Amino acid sequence: MDPLGSPISTSRIELTIWCRSLKNKDIASKSDPMCILQLKNEENDNYEEIGRSERVENSLNPDFTTKMLLTYHFERKQALKFCLYDCDEGLSNPKKADELGSIKVNLSEIVQGHLRHGRLLDDSGNKNATLYVTARETVDCRQSYVFNFVGRKLDDKDFITKSDPFLVFHKKTRDGSFTPVGQTPVIRDDLNPNWPTFRINCATFCDNNPHLQLKIDCFDHERDGKHDLIGTFFTTAAELTSPTSRKEFELIHPKKKEKKSSYKHSGLIFLERYKLEEDWEFSHFVQAGLQLNFTVAIDFSTSNGDPSDQTSLHYFNPAYPFNQYTTAIDAVGQIVEDYDADKLFPVYGFGGQFFNSSHTQDCHPLNDNTSNPHVVGVQGILDAYRYALSATKLAQPTNFSHIINNATLAASEYQSGLHYFILLIITNGHISDMDKTKCAIVEASKYPLSIIIVGVGEGDFEAMHQLDSDMKMLRDVHGRKTQRDIVQFVSLREVFGTSFVPSKMAEYQRSLSKKVLAEVPKQVKLYMKFKGIRPIDVYNSYMIHHPNSTSASPIGAPTNAIPSHF
Repeated sequence: MDPLGSPISTSRIELTIWCRSLKNKDIASKSDPMCILQLKNEENDNYEEIGRSERVENSLNPDFTTKMLLTYHFERKQALKFCLYDCDEGLSNPKKADELGSIKVNLSEIVQGHLRHGRLLDDSGNKNATLYVTARETVDCRQSYVFNFVGRKLDDKDFITKSDPFLVFHKKTRDGSFTPVGQTPVIRDDLNPNWPTFRINCATFCDNNPHLQLKIDCFDHERDGKHDLIGTFFTTAAELTSPTSRKEFELIHPKKKEKKSSYKHSGLIFLERYKLEEDWEFSHFVQAGLQLNFTVAIDFSTSNGDPSDQTSLHYFNPAYPFNQYTTAIDAVGQIVEDYDADKLFPVYGFGGQFFNSSHTQDCHPLNDNTSNPHVVGVQGILDAYRYALSATKLAQPTNFSHIINNATLAASEYQSGLHYFILLIITNGHISDMDKTKCAIVEASKYPLSIIIVGVGEGDFEAMHQLDSDMKMLRDVHGRKTQRDIVQFVSLREVFGTSFVPSKMAEYQRSLSKKVLAEVPKQVKLYMKFKGIRPIDVYNSYMIHHPNSTSASPIGAPTNAIPSHF
C-alpha cells in the first residue's frame, strides 16, 4: 500500500483558461469565443477533444468559467492543444465557426506554471492574441489521519507458534456493507503487537465524515491467504480522535460470543497516538517550482560486446538510428527534461577506458570535460554517448558505487526542496561492487535523489532486483537500511517482450517511461515528508532564487495573473 495514501503518479488537475486580445471576427459586435481542449492520442498521434468551455458572448478578452478536468501523469508526455473559435449563437459545431487561433503545449509546462503569463496563439490573425492557463489540484481532501495502534492479550490462533496479527480497516458504504480501505503490516509471532504508524487520507478513511461507522478486524495471518479472524470492533473517526473518549477497544469474535455465555473478548486494541497531518501531491511541489535534475550513467564494460559487432548492445544498425541504450535515454529523458529549467544534464560512463585512458574509470564525463560534464538536452546526451563510444575501449570491472556517490554528493548540496535529482543508470546487469553499491544507496536515501536502473540485453538481472527494494527496505553489509525506497529497476526485455519490432519503437518508449518513472512522484513526496518540506517552502525557496518571477505558485500562494473572480 502507498504509505502516503494516494495514487503513486497521477493527480486530477483542473485547468482555468482565459484569453486576451482575440481577433474580432464579427462586424456589428465582437467575437463570441469558445475554447476546445484536445489531448494527443499516443497510439495514433491525433488530437482528440476532451473538453470544451462555454461560449462567451461579445468579448475579445474572455474569462472562461468552465473548468477543464484531466488526469496528470508525471511519467507521460501529455501533449495538449487549445483551439479558440468564434461561435455564433446556436452553433455547436466548431468546423462551421471562425477560428481565433490555437496553441500546442505539454501539460507538464502548465503544471509548472509556464503559461501563467500566457502564450501567443498561432494563426490568430492578431499578433497580440494570448491564451492563459493555470492548473490546480482537485483532491477531495489534503489531510490524513496518523494512527499508532497496539494490541494486548490477543487470542493465540496457532498451535506451535503465536498469532501473526494485523489490522484491516473498513468503512461503511451507502448500501450498509463495509469496504476495506487499508491495513497494517503483519507482526510475526506476537500476542501483544505494536503496529507501525498507519497513515491514511481522511477522504479514503471515512469519506471526510468523522461520524461514518468504521469496522476494524484483527486477523492472524496465514500464508495460504485464509487468515483467521481474531476479533472485530466498531468505531468512528470522531471517537478515535476525540480528546475525551477512552481509546480502548475489545475485539469480539461473533461465533465465540454466540457459543459461550462466559465469553468476554479476544483481546484488546489500544490507540496510543493519533494526529491529523496535511497531505500534498507531487503536482503541488511542481507548481511551487520544484526542479528535477537529470543525470545519466552508461555501462561501457566488456560484457556489452564489441560495438562493431552486430551482437553488441552498443552496436548501431545502419537501418535504425537507435540501440537499446539510446532507447532508454530518449524514453526517460524526453519526460524528465520538461522539469529541468536549464536542460543541462551531466552524462557519465563507467566500466570503460575513456578517451585513450590506460585504466578503467568508474565515473568519467562522456563529453571528456571533467570540470563541466553537462550537455544540453536529450540530444546532447545522445551525442555525448556516440562521441564517447567512438573513443572508448570497453573494459572491466563494472562498479556502480562511484556513480551513485557522485550523484549523492550533488544532491546533498540542495536540500531546500527546490531541487530533486534523478540518476538513470543503464547497464547490462553485471556488477562488481555489490556491497559498496548497497552502502552507497543507503547513504543516498537521505538526500533528494531517485535512482532508475534500466537493464539492457539478455543478462542475469538478479543483482538489480536486489537493489530495487519494493517489498522491504534495502540493507547494507553494516546492517543499515535505506530511509526510503529510492531505486526502481526495469529490464528492457520486459518492455520488448520476446522479439523487438522496430516499428513499435514509440510504443516501447512510452511503456518504458511509464514503468521506470511511475515511482518518482511517491519518492519525491516521501523525501519532502521526511524533511518536513511543504509546497510553500519550495515556493519561498524558488522566489529567493527568482525574485522577479511569479510563474511558480503553490496552493495558497498569490497568482496575480489569474482574473480576480477565479
